[in-house]
Amino acid sequence: MLKLWQSIKVFIKGMIMGAVNVFPISSGTISLVLGVYERFINAINSLRIKNFKLLFKGEVREFARQTDMKFLLTIVVGVVAGMVLTALFLKQTLKSYEVYTWSFFIGLIIASVVYVAKRIEKVNAKNIILAVLGMALSFFLSIKANPYSNSHFLYLFFCGVVGATGMIVPGVSGSHMMLLMGNYELIVTEAIPSLTKFSTFGHGASLLAPFLLGAIVSLVAFSHLLSWLMRDYRDGTLAVLAGFMLGSLPVVYPWKEAVGTDYVFELPPWNSELLIALVMVALGAFSVYMLEVMARHTEKKQAERLQNPPKPKRKHHGKKTK
Repeated sequence: MLKLWQSIKVFIKGMIMGAVNVFPISSGTISLVLGVYERFINAINSLRIKNFKLLFKGEVREFARQTDMKFLLTIVVGVVAGMVLTALFLKQTLKSYEVYTWSFFIGLIIASVVYVAKRIEKVNAKNIILAVLGMALSFFLSIKANPYSNSHFLYLFFCGVVGATGMIVPGVSGSHMMLLMGNYELIVTEAIPSLTKFSTFGHGASLLAPFLLGAIVSLVAFSHLLSWLMRDYRDGTLAVLAGFMLGSLPVVYPWKEAVGTDYVFELPPWNSELLIALVMVALGAFSVYMLEVMARHTEKKQAERLQNPPKPKRKHHGKKTK
């Protein structure tokens, strides 16, 4: 019964990660808050050739133990369930409250940029230049990118590769990157909800298959690359990511119109819609701030446990008295 409850808790945490992953906010951050980030990364990194050899030899139990497969499958199923339920919700909100939804995303992104920038330990000329270069490239892509979605197999595969990075790097959002690539609505509000109906299941599956394949490749292959970059070139990597995220804000700016392959941006009129939109920006930023506070608290508790591990209980072997 205890093991079942533990599996249920892992599944629920996976659902929360999946729900967050649909928004332009890092699910890597929420996995830190939930206390499963390190185990999730270790489980992914264990998917190596030497462990798969155990599977080919028929040593299924040893393979499952070495790769923490029960945990990995449980959390992945939870992630998928969370993404589907949240995508159904977002499909309606983007349809009925488009300006407010994008405004909420603006708050999420701005606060995420601050979160990533604060994790840079050394602010020097090199890191500032890297951040500016990342911002300039992203800004150029944001105002020039084709606003229409692309359903080509290879492009969807690449979207999966990029989208999965948000689950590996705290502070980085895969959905945010997909917004920049123009395929956010195709995946989130079209492909994923299509899986819930028999008549549209095939269409949704055809779009998600290359995307999921790219995500798996990203998680297995690039988790090692990103771990190396974050370990040896942490500040530079974070600087580029922060700049890239900041430069992509035009993608979620609500008051724009697509003209060919360019966007025409307009200033919003001063009315009640703008006031509500500003409130939504503040709510989005506050959501990331609260996640940051919880993440810091979780990291602090983990550090304290490492410094002061619990002492083993002593067994008393006194003589029994009659």
